[in-house]
Amino acid sequence: MQKSIIMQVHQKVKEIFDNTPKQSVSHRLDHAERVYKRAIKLAKLLNEKVDLEILKISALLHDIDEPYYEKKNHVTRSLKKATKILKNLNYPENKIQKVLKIIGEHSSEIIKHPTSIEAKILYDADKLDGIGAIGIARVFAFCGQQGLTPVQALEWYKQKIKKSLPLMQTEIAKDMAKREMEYVNSFFKKYENEEKSL
Repeated sequence: MQKSIIMQVHQKVKEIFDNTPKQSVSHRLDHAERVYKRAIKLAKLLNEKVDLEILKISALLHDIDEPYYEKKNHVTRSLKKATKILKNLNYPENKIQKVLKIIGEHSSEIIKHPTSIEAKILYDADKLDGIGAIGIARVFAFCGQQGLTPVQALEWYKQKIKKSLPLMQTEIAKDMAKREMEYVNSFFKKYENEEKSL
């Protein structure tokens, strides 16, 4: 019995991440799987028709090629690799184009406002994985891989939040982000207070 296209993509994503040491540690399989789960959750909560197959594949592939030293160009790189993966799996060309458009609109590095409900969901699911306790852990892992100090990592994180969160697409995700940011802001405050007390 042939595996579903979702399972085939997941297997390929796992193989690539397992064999790509220069991939950002914060943008590997665990991130792809969390974004996948968050996207499904958002899709179920929204009262709109969503192409779940396209959304799931987009979530798994959205950061498929993101070296820790070249974050700025990761969308272009990921689009290229996603195309190759899907063509090799004989995925229909019209569906490939839909996946690529969604992936192309997921990043706040190059701002392209999402043009479909699937793209909006992916954007929000991706950004939700960047806040809360998981988001903080990912930031320090990623910035540590780049050789940044904790203070530099926090400044990078604050700028990232300032740029990406105002672009959240759905009201449900905005509410989720607001709750997670309470924890993030408390962390910022605790860090600053500890520094001041020395």
